[in-house]
Amino acid sequence: MSPRKGQGASRRQRDRAGLGNSNLAAPTSFDVARKAGVSQSTVARVFARPNVVSPETRALVMNAAETLGYVPSAIAGGMRRQKSGLIAIVVPAGGEYWQNVVTEFARQVGDGSRQLLVTSFRDASGVESAIRSVSRYRLDGLVLASSVISAGQIARLSNTTAPVVAFNQPAAEGLIASVMVNNQAGAAVIAEHLLERSVRNPVFVGGVASASTDRLRYRGAVEVFGANSVSCSYVEAGGFNYEAGFKVGVDAAEWHKEHDAIMVAADELAFGVVDGLRASARRVPDDVMVTGFDGLPQTAWESYSLTTFVQPVEQLVSASLSCLALRDSSATVIVDGVLRTGRSTNKEASHG
Repeated sequence: MSPRKGQGASRRQRDRAGLGNSNLAAPTSFDVARKAGVSQSTVARVFARPNVVSPETRALVMNAAETLGYVPSAIAGGMRRQKSGLIAIVVPAGGEYWQNVVTEFARQVGDGSRQLLVTSFRDASGVESAIRSVSRYRLDGLVLASSVISAGQIARLSNTTAPVVAFNQPAAEGLIASVMVNNQAGAAVIAEHLLERSVRNPVFVGGVASASTDRLRYRGAVEVFGANSVSCSYVEAGGFNYEAGFKVGVDAAEWHKEHDAIMVAADELAFGVVDGLRASARRVPDDVMVTGFDGLPQTAWESYSLTTFVQPVEQLVSASLSCLALRDSSATVIVDGVLRTGRSTNKEASHG
């Protein structure tokens, strides 16, 4: 049985007939065109290439769109431009540092023409599925933001159609575009600061020994300490989170007399170390000095006042987006940070 006249009409036909702008359906570009007294193609040009439309016509279309509450489809627009405007980031779940990074990416991407797609993973075993998840989308760029992403995973992504950049992942250097803070130099600056505080028996607390950031930061510390005839052992916390640091801090309370400084690979980890020491009645910095790395806002809190190496996250994110825009897979950008001192390495201030 054939349908009654009009029953099988397409959405476009209904829109042309003026039936698309009901309370149940969002207004379309055809509704805007009809209200403004222009063609649908003119409406499309106003939103896609406003510079080719006269100011008077633009005003008519924009007024009609505002009156109707019309919002152009970003997906449809992206298909016409051969771009989706979608930037994906694969990032570890949780962690104050990564939350700050994602927030900065969202701020810089959110300019109206691009959107940020965030996919997270709990541990190294979840990286592959996270990458597969975002790869289902048509992307204008992919950011890999984790030190536990392996070189093999990075190499497999080098042939993807979307440009890829590794964020603070030294192991990616030479494989895909890479943007990172100067990890080794940053740790060296901290080590020099501790030597100025007359430290003679430091220990380095890392998150995960296999992480490339851990290795570079420890190397930077060891080279400076070694050049001054000071040894520095390594302790693996098993993660870069607060809980892992707290356990190390409690354990460290038993051997604090052996070490006069604990150099921690990340701020969040350092917060746990400080609180673990305090829970065991050990004083920072009187019994042992503590430093971090990252420059999280919480390091300036009165309860921590942590000496740390500040990463310029805004600059790192901007450089990452530039690499994606240029589609330069061979780019390597290394950004310098700055030391910020706190009471955690100032024994004199603690007695003041």
